[in-house]
Amino acid sequence: MSRRTSISGPILIAVAVLCAAGAQASAQLNSLTGVVRDTRGAPQAGALVELLRPDFTVISQVFTDDHGRYRIDTILPGIYEVKASGALFLPTLRENLRVIGGTKLVVNLTLDTLYEAFRWLPAKPRQADEPKDDWTWTLRLSANRPLLRLLEDGPLVVVTNGDGSAPELKARVTVRGGENGFGDGGLHNDFEMERAPDEGRAMIFRADLSQAEDPALNAVAGYEQQLAPGRTFRTVAAVVSRPDVAGGPGSQGLQAIEMRSGETLNLGESVQAEFGDDADAIHMADALLANHPFATVTMRRGGTFASYRVSTAPGIQQVEDLDRESTVEPTLGERDGKLQLEQGVHQEVAAGKSEGALHVKVAVWHEHVEHPVVTGGGNISAADWAGENLLYDETSDLLRASGESFTGNGILGGLEQQLEGSTWISFDVALGDALEMNNGAAPGTQSLDDALNGMKARETPMYSGAIRGKVTGTGTQWRASYRWQNPRTLTPVDAFAMGNSDAYLSLLLRQPIRYRRMIPNGVEALVDVRNLLAEGYRPFVSSDGSTLYFAEAPRCVQGGLSFTF
Repeated sequence: MSRRTSISGPILIAVAVLCAAGAQASAQLNSLTGVVRDTRGAPQAGALVELLRPDFTVISQVFTDDHGRYRIDTILPGIYEVKASGALFLPTLRENLRVIGGTKLVVNLTLDTLYEAFRWLPAKPRQADEPKDDWTWTLRLSANRPLLRLLEDGPLVVVTNGDGSAPELKARVTVRGGENGFGDGGLHNDFEMERAPDEGRAMIFRADLSQAEDPALNAVAGYEQQLAPGRTFRTVAAVVSRPDVAGGPGSQGLQAIEMRSGETLNLGESVQAEFGDDADAIHMADALLANHPFATVTMRRGGTFASYRVSTAPGIQQVEDLDRESTVEPTLGERDGKLQLEQGVHQEVAAGKSEGALHVKVAVWHEHVEHPVVTGGGNISAADWAGENLLYDETSDLLRASGESFTGNGILGGLEQQLEGSTWISFDVALGDALEMNNGAAPGTQSLDDALNGMKARETPMYSGAIRGKVTGTGTQWRASYRWQNPRTLTPVDAFAMGNSDAYLSLLLRQPIRYRRMIPNGVEALVDVRNLLAEGYRPFVSSDGSTLYFAEAPRCVQGGLSFTF
C-alpha cells in the first residue's frame, strides 16, 4: 500500500506541473494591446482597430473602450499591420509588426486630421492602374517617418513604421536595353536618388543616360519644402541633351532646359488644390520658349470625389508629374524647318465613387491641341528630308512630325475592382477626338507635306483593360494591358489623360532576384513590352517610292536589371 502511495504521489505532482505549465502557456498567448489618442493626447473612445495581413486583408477588429484602450488576443506568429480609424480623423497604419511566440505587444496609435498629418499629397490621387513603385516621390515628416498615401483598398492613411529611425539616402541604378520597331531603343543607364535631410524637406535626382555614338542625357533634380501646415512647394530643374536628334539639313542636336514649380494646399478638410507651371527653353536650329501652367481643385466627401482640372501640355498635368523622368523630354515635331511644341488647353470635370474594392469614375473634357505630334519610322527619302517636316532620332530610328491642330470634346467612364489578394482589374471606355490619317489617296501620289496636312481629327471610341498584381512571398509585380482605338488614328483619345495604358497589348514584369544569399537584396529583373503585336501601323508611300509608317505607339521590347542601395 505504501509503495502505491509513493508512486501515485509523483504522478499527481507531474499532473499539477503540467497543468501549471499549460496555464502559464495559455497566459503567454500572443496578444496586442494599446491606446488610441489624438495628437493632443486625448483618448479616443469607439475607435476601430484592425489587425491586417501584409496584403491588407482583415484578421480581427475591435473597438476601443471609454479610455481609448483596445486588446486583440490569440494572434498567430507572423508579420502584421495595425490600423486605427475614427470619425473626423484620417486612419493610421503601423507597418511591419513582427509577432513571435509568447509575445505581448503594446502599440499605441495616434489619429491625425488632414492638417495635423500634412505632407505633400496630390490633389488627384494616382490612378489605381498605374504601376506601384517605392520610388514615387514621398516627403517623410516627424521622427517616426509618417507618410500619407492611398492603400490598395481605398482609404487614405497616415503610415508609420514605428522604428523612429532617421530618413535614409536611397539610390537605384538600372541598366536596360532591347529591340524596338521604333521608339525607346538602345542601351540605357538610369540612376535615381532620393534624400529627406530633415522633417520638412525632400530632394530627388533622376537621370537617363543612353549610350550611342553621341550619348544622350535626360536629368531632373527636385526639391520640396513644407511652407506651412496644409501647404507645400516643389521646384524641379530638368536638362535634356540629345545630340542624336536631327531636324533636316544643317539642323543637328537638341538641348532643353526646364524650370518647373508647383504648390499643393488644403482648403479645409475636404477640398484640396494644386497649381504650378513649366517654363521651357528649347534650342535646335532655332530657339523656342514656352510656358505651361496647370491647376486642379478636388472636393472629397466620404468615398466620393469631384474635380476640375485645366492643363496646357500633355506631360505636365499635376504636381506629381514635375519630377517624373518620362515627362522631361519635350513633345516636339517640325514643320517647314521650325520646331513645333505640342501644347494646348485641356479642361476636364471628373467625378467618382469608391465602395469597398470597387471604384467608379466618369470624366468629360474639352480640349484644343496645337501641333499634335505623330511618330513613325521607315525610309526617309531625300525629298522628304529636304522638306524639313521631320525630326529624326538616330539612336532609336524614331520619326516625329507635327500634325494639324484640332479642337474636340470627349467623355470617359471607367471602373476598377479588386479581385483576390493584391490583384486588380480595370476597364475604361471613352469617346473623343484623335488625329487620323487620310486613306483616300493612292500610294505614291502624295508628298509628305500633303499627308501631314491631310491628317484630320475624327471622333473615335477607345477601349482599355488592365490587370495587375503582386505575388506575396516572391515579390513579383506584373501588369498586362490592352488599349484599342481605330487603327487609322495616330494620336490617343484624350491626349492629356493621366494614367493611360500603353496602346495595344503591353506587358510589364518586375522580379526581385534572390539566390541562396549569393545575390544581395535590392536586385530586380525588369521586362517591359509595349505594343507586342505591332498594331496600328499606317504605311505611307511618298511620291518618290520611299515608305514611311506612322503609329500611335511603337513596338518596343526591353529588359534590364536594377540595383537598389
